[in-house]
Amino acid sequence: GVLTSSPCTARAVAPAPSSCGPMPKRRGPQCDVAAFDSILDGVRSIYMTKVRPLEEQSLVQHFHYPLLADCDFEARPMVLLVGQYSVGKTSFIRYLLESDFPGMHVGPEPTTDRFQAIMYGAATRELPGNALASNPDTPFYELSRCFGNAFLSKFSGCEVPSLFARGCTLIDTPGVLSGRKQTEDRLYSYEDVVRWFAPRADLILLMFDAHKVDISDEFKRVIEVLQGHDDKVRVVMNKADSLSPEELLRVNSALSWSLSRILRSPESRRVYVGSFWDAPLRHGNFLNPLFESEAVALLTDLAAVPRNCTVGRINALVARTRRVRVQALLLQHLRAEMPKVGSKDRKQRELIAGIEDVFYAVMKRHNLPAGDFPDVSKFRHTLATSEACRDFAKFKKLDPRSLDALEAILSTDVAQLMERFDAIPGGGLAPAATEASPSPSVHAGGAPVAVPPMDPWAAASPAAAQAKEAAAASTPTPADPWSHPPPGGTDPWSTQSLGAALPESEPNRRGAGGGGGAGSAVLDGLFGVGSAGAAQSRSPSCAGPAPAAPAAPAPSAAWGG
Repeated sequence: GVLTSSPCTARAVAPAPSSCGPMPKRRGPQCDVAAFDSILDGVRSIYMTKVRPLEEQSLVQHFHYPLLADCDFEARPMVLLVGQYSVGKTSFIRYLLESDFPGMHVGPEPTTDRFQAIMYGAATRELPGNALASNPDTPFYELSRCFGNAFLSKFSGCEVPSLFARGCTLIDTPGVLSGRKQTEDRLYSYEDVVRWFAPRADLILLMFDAHKVDISDEFKRVIEVLQGHDDKVRVVMNKADSLSPEELLRVNSALSWSLSRILRSPESRRVYVGSFWDAPLRHGNFLNPLFESEAVALLTDLAAVPRNCTVGRINALVARTRRVRVQALLLQHLRAEMPKVGSKDRKQRELIAGIEDVFYAVMKRHNLPAGDFPDVSKFRHTLATSEACRDFAKFKKLDPRSLDALEAILSTDVAQLMERFDAIPGGGLAPAATEASPSPSVHAGGAPVAVPPMDPWAAASPAAAQAKEAAAASTPTPADPWSHPPPGGTDPWSTQSLGAALPESEPNRRGAGGGGGAGSAVLDGLFGVGSAGAAQSRSPSCAGPAPAAPAAPAPSAAWGG
């Protein structure tokens, strides 16, 4: 890059990528869930023996959420893609799988007209929705009972022998339409289907097209359904490389403002900006390093889905335990307030009308935090309308030993599961063994300055810091920095440019730095590239004549597939 200086500020400007020859294809993340099987078995055992029996007794399925079955624990992690039509959902799935899949349709018009589950299988095959939902061993077994044939006719599945599908199940959805006349023709409720998938998904990608960031009425209702799952939602703006920097700034601001009107949160939502498919970025855009760093960040989240899935299951176990404890105590209090003789209906109506007083009494008596209690209006509505709550006196009596079992889960069992989880090495992008390459340099006032790659995945040990300082000290200085490309290459697709595009604190921070280290190995595993190989990818016809300079280190690996 070239550092352009002004009297007030200085900023690093990355050069345009070379226009000679096609850019190499990027590789997606790889997932492995085998290391977490024993922990998931422990979560399932605790839930089935201690939590689910009390959930059934406390009517949790009528008030809050459906009960979990064995298939919900045995299922692979699930990623749900939601967005309007032609935003690139299917193309992104094809990029992750590195191949086409049955039932795939890509086009500028609304092509995907059904929900589709892409799963792992030894051979490629397509599965009809009725057959998939009738199998009790799949996580989609409850769909037939909840939505019937009207939805199952618009639901299908497929199996593909993909490495990514081995660790994660992808859910492709129809594009959200904008017209009311179009949405009325559906024989099922789109929002209800998304509401069913949202708690079961481990990651939810909310995708937007950079050319159309307006949010229709139906899309607004779908986004509102996702509230309560904020930790799973990732907002993605696709096809950003087709905009100029000025247009991208305006579009990003408009999208952030639109989302702030729907997602009520004091913090602004992060938006992943880039081009998320297997085609190379468009040439000539100095924001390409930013797009690549955003792709690395999003793919890192996807690669960490199996590990995050295990954390999510443990977190869900804790949340369900705390919720069922409050639910059981509330129903027990309502049961105790019912008279033995006299008008039970009148007393029951009084309890429903004064449910706030019931919440306060249970909270003070059992010293419970207010955050564990459900929404008052929804709880009152269920008490007044559910057939299971017709007579409070018929609620089952609470066994104190059940509460003791819940306290043991929160105090002992979860801590033991987390100890086993922390013993598993952290996952991420597939590493690749590469050699460290010299840091690229920039020109500021006639003097070359070494810029560290600032890789967030690089090792933070003192030995690694000393290695970076030694590599920076040995960086060769070209005779003419303006005509000779810096060592390590100036191609934004190179590993060093990707590392430099991921700042730790300030984008223009400069200091001693060196080779890619562990961070370059991680990036090389993602993009299949040697850390110094990108410096050799520029052909002589694309670069002007340059004076003799110290030779750059030999490439450690060639571009991968």
